[in-house]
Amino acid sequence: MCVIVASILWVYVMNEQNPITTRSFTVPLQTVHLQDDMLVKDLPETVNVRVSGTRSQIAALRTADVKAFIDFEGASKGRNTYRVTAQVKNGEVIEITPSLLQLEIDTQVSKEMKLEARIVGVPHSGITVSRMDLNPLQVKISGAEERINQVAKVLVMVDISNHDKNFETDATAVAVDQLGREMYDVKVTPSKVSTTVTIVRQLGTNDFPIKADLSGKLPSGITLVGTKITPQTVRLTADPKVLGELKEIKTAPIVLDNITSNVELNMPLQIPDKVLADTHNVIVEITVKNEKDQ
Repeated sequence: MCVIVASILWVYVMNEQNPITTRSFTVPLQTVHLQDDMLVKDLPETVNVRVSGTRSQIAALRTADVKAFIDFEGASKGRNTYRVTAQVKNGEVIEITPSLLQLEIDTQVSKEMKLEARIVGVPHSGITVSRMDLNPLQVKISGAEERINQVAKVLVMVDISNHDKNFETDATAVAVDQLGREMYDVKVTPSKVSTTVTIVRQLGTNDFPIKADLSGKLPSGITLVGTKITPQTVRLTADPKVLGELKEIKTAPIVLDNITSNVELNMPLQIPDKVLADTHNVIVEITVKNEKDQ
């Protein structure tokens, strides 16, 4: 009789000092026995598991001590209801939320696709991208068969904001559908692509008058009547800033010292560096008057 009373008293004291309590854990939802070529669509990343135990048991528990999983042994392609199972190191699982999930299983496939570069961001004024070199040129996409069939292209998004010269970067490759929407559930491997961007300044074009660069002095008795240049203008292509500093283009220097009669000269133009011209030579006709002929 004394033993029974003592046992009851011990249970009472223990319940008072170490009572039963509960605690909820948010834990990753794992999959087991899922075939390698199978993929579960819209599988929640976590579930909530409620555990009961003594105060000391619950206090000692860590999230890593609680496991939640779905057993896909024998599962087939299609949509079905699956039960979530949980296990705990110490204590008792009393509730899982959600405990049942409507999930669809699809075949997992992969294929190679070529990359396409896309520019994002706003470049500095007056510059543009002349080319982008990608490495690698193609990637592997993988995911549910239905989703892979919806992939229209794989884009490499290259941000050129705040760049005014050539640069290299690791850009992100993303799969998109026919409407250009990113397909987050499609895995791209590798996800980062080495990109070399070649930047050039946007070129402007303008026509400029040509002027004969005359130097020296005509001999005594010879008077300059005029000069005629053919063509009279030259079309230049260059950085707009460079073009803005130009007013005219001169011929190579023409020395007048030995000119005593009308002449026709084929003269090169003085084209500035880094400037493209539609012509580099002109005909300069110099007309003079000799006082002896009067």
